[in-house]
Amino acid sequence: MTAARLLACAAVAAALGAAPGAPRAAAPADPAARFEAAGQAYLSGDFEAAAGGYQRLLDEGWESAPLHANLGNAQLRLGRRGLAVASYARALRVDPGDGDARANLALAQAENVDRVLGGASPPLLARAVARLPSGPATAAFAVPWLALWLALAARRLLPRARRLLGALALAAAMGVIVAGGALAARAAQLGAAEAVVVAPVTPAREGPDPVLKPAFELHEGTIVRVLEVRGPAARVRLANGLEGWIAADALVAL
Repeated sequence: MTAARLLACAAVAAALGAAPGAPRAAAPADPAARFEAAGQAYLSGDFEAAAGGYQRLLDEGWESAPLHANLGNAQLRLGRRGLAVASYARALRVDPGDGDARANLALAQAENVDRVLGGASPPLLARAVARLPSGPATAAFAVPWLALWLALAARRLLPRARRLLGALALAAAMGVIVAGGALAARAAQLGAAEAVVVAPVTPAREGPDPVLKPAFELHEGTIVRVLEVRGPAARVRLANGLEGWIAADALVAL
């Protein structure tokens, strides 16, 4: 973190101390003063003290993009690249326009071992529906569902067209099955929590049982989606669709 970055964070530090409803404390415990003290510790080379100071502010409920980003800078200096990636990603969630956090995240991820891994992507239909807003995605299921019941009702009123209406009902039922599966995949994809691998290296297996032979390895700094947790194991998915079970304690949630 440069001196310019500290100056840029001065307004944030002041806001911490003046935030409406913020807890009032004695001068030594003032959040703005502690934020500045952590920055001074960073500039003096005491990265452990800096990281501890920033983390305590976050633990107490204070949050800002610069606070997360500065913690990431300290973690990176301490060689904890996975934790640094997590902090930069959290900073961008608070402020997607934070250019420093984005640049530092790219710098930290440039050292990732897990760059391109093989594996199948999610089905095309599931990926397409996942990109749809919630309204059109729901309509993709509701339209064939409504058509199915209309066709079944019409069969009773129009006996001469039973064969045609039966075919339409069958087509609508197939549409319901396909759209329902895609909608479920969308919900699962959007609902999966993101996490960062913080262990230097962790084996990924095809199941949660640790006796299974590892299928591949994941390394520190890799961002994954957590699909399921069973005891000490978590099923994760990489950006390219590759999935595996790894130790849950090798992850830090975003």
